[in-house]
Amino acid sequence: MKRCSLRFSLVFSLVGPAFIGGAAAQADNPSWAEQQVRNQEMQRQALQQQAQQAPSPQVQQAERWKQEWVQQHPNEPMPSFGALEKLHRGEIMSNTNAGFARMRQARQAQLQHDYLMSKQNQERMLAAQHITWSAQQWANWNREYDQQMHQRANDYLEGVRQAGEMEREEQRRRSMGF
Repeated sequence: MKRCSLRFSLVFSLVGPAFIGGAAAQADNPSWAEQQVRNQEMQRQALQQQAQQAPSPQVQQAERWKQEWVQQHPNEPMPSFGALEKLHRGEIMSNTNAGFARMRQARQAQLQHDYLMSKQNQERMLAAQHITWSAQQWANWNREYDQQMHQRANDYLEGVRQAGEMEREEQRRRSMGF
């Protein structure tokens, strides 16, 4: 213990005065003081804006659950939030499934839009060259487009897999002290 405090006092005696002097010099600097005032004002505005925003859907849901509990169970103690979640498991699953369905629908709409844009681009390029494709040529183009999209998806998944492996390796190195 003495050795540690001795080491600290030695380091502070060497670094402390320079550090304290540097802080005093910053306080005397008008641009530093102005920056501090601007930072405080920005923080005040951000907090004010946050206070004006409506609570998140999760917070609203939790408040609704609490109100329902009080109405349905007067004079009973409020259960923990985990217990409330268990009581409303069906609602949570329904909301989760509906959210995933909306995401899938939006993704399908985006994929359809991308396909139509690619096809229109191909049609414009062919029209500029005064070329007309047969139904078989369009079928081949569709097949090639699908193959390219599958390859892009596979490349993305492979990149995610490699990034995960690299992250695990980095964590292993850190845990071993390297």
